[in-house]
Amino acid sequence: MAKKKEIIEVEKLRSFKERSGWSYRKIGSHMAIHQQTIYFWLSGQHEPSQLALERVRRFLDTYAY
Repeated sequence: MAKKKEIIEVEKLRSFKERSGWSYRKIGSHMAIHQQTIYFWLSGQHEPSQLALERVRRFLDTYAY
């Protein structure tokens, strides 16, 4: 079940990036996470930890439109 939620959060972040045109650097800066980490999540190379998922949720709550 947690696996499914991670996928949903990453998909939401990917969708935000596509719609907003924000760079990995800008997204990472707003989440205090390195831009390469954001790239790895969105490319499917790594999955975010539970702590990172919380940052993703807060970011999306604040910036997603």
